[in-house]
Amino acid sequence: MDKQSFTLSYTQFKRKAREHQVCFREQELGVGYCVYPNVLSKEDAKRGLVFCPIFRDEILEHLRRPTPPSSSKPSGQMLTNLLRSEHIPYNIFFPMRKDLIGCRDMFNAILGRCEIAKISEISIEYHPEPIDDYLGDHTAFDVYISYFDSDNHPCGIGIEVKYTEKEYPLKPHTREYRHVKDEQGNTRLYPPYLKATIDSQYYRNEISHDMLISNTFRQIWRNHILGASMVTKDDIRKFTSITLYPEANVHFSAVAIPGYQAMLSTKGQETFKALTYEKLFELMDCYLSIERTDEWVGYLKRRYLF
Repeated sequence: MDKQSFTLSYTQFKRKAREHQVCFREQELGVGYCVYPNVLSKEDAKRGLVFCPIFRDEILEHLRRPTPPSSSKPSGQMLTNLLRSEHIPYNIFFPMRKDLIGCRDMFNAILGRCEIAKISEISIEYHPEPIDDYLGDHTAFDVYISYFDSDNHPCGIGIEVKYTEKEYPLKPHTREYRHVKDEQGNTRLYPPYLKATIDSQYYRNEISHDMLISNTFRQIWRNHILGASMVTKDDIRKFTSITLYPEANVHFSAVAIPGYQAMLSTKGQETFKALTYEKLFELMDCYLSIERTDEWVGYLKRRYLF
């Protein structure tokens, strides 16, 4: 990434990301588009061209399997829209299953402590079930890493993967709206949200629920307290929430991440990590030993960084 990328506005960043994906489609994939230049044709989408060619066949085979109860079905745009983030967990994290020891060492470096003794599973689009025992909705982790700590206790890492996304508005007359607002439009947390937020002790006492449910922070907060609800249920002993994003996405790097971190208590800070694509790819180069690792990480850098 050049130094100018750090000074891009969000609008400039998204425009540049779109141009980058169009260039990738034209120069590396060598295919046409459907309606929008960053959208693949249905035929090319079925071929899985959105995925890294090294692991494409394995990913497609995985996606053909019946969706397990704890997972959500991929959105219709995952295979077609090069600019969306739904496919990215498959390109980055799905291949990590091939080196769980290297993955363990890498995530210990990310956490900043030697906490992970053994990684047992890496899941894409995961939420615990039955949902009514947790947040009572379909909040899910883009990636969930199950591991055992040095005392052999089950623990977890939930990862939210972003690319060009920004905040998203709270729409009236939706289930999401009813979970955080009353009929008069005042903030009122759905009981499972309220319990998980209070029990977690992740937030400073003076932080209002209005701030947590704001468009800027709502999704980060929900993913964080989903993990907290798993701790409360004694499913896991420890939980860490990670938000992964490209550094040039100034909505996250300059607004959402520092703003969210400022609301956290000491316990909340210990259970939340911000991670950029740039740093993750650097760590993958250092720790992972997977077939054609250099080629794979090189693809990820060409694909998502500019």
